[in-house]
Amino acid sequence: MCVAVAAGCCSPAEKQTKPAAVPEIRPGVLAGYLQPEALPDSLALLPPPPSEGSAALACDEEISRNGLALRDTPRWTMAGEDAELMFPEAAGTFSCALGIPITEQDTPHLYMILRRTLTDAGLSTSKAKKHYQRKRPFQINQQPICTPDEEPFLIKNGSYPSGHTAAGWAWALILTEIAPDRADELLARGRAYGESRIVCNVHWNSDVAEGRFMGAATVARLHADPAFRADLEAAKEEYAAARDKGLRPSQDCESEARTLAIGLRPLSVEAEILKSWQGDFPLNQLHLLPEGQRQSPAGFIDSAQTFTDVWKALKPGEGVPVIDFNANLVLFARNTQFFNRISIGKVDVKNGVAQLLAMETMSANPLEDKAAMSMVVVSKSGVSAIQTGDKIIPIAKSH
Repeated sequence: MCVAVAAGCCSPAEKQTKPAAVPEIRPGVLAGYLQPEALPDSLALLPPPPSEGSAALACDEEISRNGLALRDTPRWTMAGEDAELMFPEAAGTFSCALGIPITEQDTPHLYMILRRTLTDAGLSTSKAKKHYQRKRPFQINQQPICTPDEEPFLIKNGSYPSGHTAAGWAWALILTEIAPDRADELLARGRAYGESRIVCNVHWNSDVAEGRFMGAATVARLHADPAFRADLEAAKEEYAAARDKGLRPSQDCESEARTLAIGLRPLSVEAEILKSWQGDFPLNQLHLLPEGQRQSPAGFIDSAQTFTDVWKALKPGEGVPVIDFNANLVLFARNTQFFNRISIGKVDVKNGVAQLLAMETMSANPLEDKAAMSMVVVSKSGVSAIQTGDKIIPIAKSH
């Protein structure tokens, strides 16, 4: 009997199948692994954001235009999904890259790691955010964001560096330790996760780059924390078990791969001209054109009232065409020096900027009381500005 009891007492303790409960620091957000004094200091580690007139800022602006060109595409939709940081929704972000479902039921320690490191990585960016209070792209370019409900909060929260990116890159690095056989897929998804913030029009490229730095710095600190290391080892076992069971992500991973392949490369497309008109516009009616465009050789009209006024001056006595300005824009080109018949033959959209190719007859007759004008209707999807000469006129976002 004593032997039996001794054997029972000495048997290994049953492995804990679920991680210990962790308190919330606010509803739905768990405390991280790191104490405040253990967090990497973003204000000490990062350089200031790009200054006005710098090459770095010009690069930020160019990449931002690339992102704007992806509005209303599957990549824009994914950017909105990537913005979700609440669980359980956020847990599925890396499921396709990892090759298994990430759930509280199937992988509880991995699920816990993602929740807690979200807090650590996010807080690592706080000092620099508060210090620099950099304005976000949508505050500058006046274009929509993929999560409009978050706009009031984002305006008050500095853009530099990106907290979402810090979390996403931290997750990618941690997951590559858990599943080194999926490292390429996970790191690519981590990179795309940060780029989603550019596509969403809420962060600049430099915000994202330094967000990745802070994510990596956070992971380095986490490896000194015993609780994190214990959860990491348990998560490795959960990953292996899920693979052995043949568990697969519930998402459409083929569709995700196609969307991720879009990337942030410069985009140039020809906009379809839906309608077009030509006529003579009285020079004494230039005040009817949108403010800031009355002396320009090209411009846009984005309201029914302005279009009605311009149409009546261009085509007196003719019925005003009905234009859905929620979905479309009217672009115009006109003479500014000599009277020549003009027709817009093509509209190219590069990185969200519309460029009009207008054909004119050639004459040396100076303008007197009228200018020839051409107007076309195009979809406003993906169009954030119009270029006229060296000037780029932004198109205000719709509310």
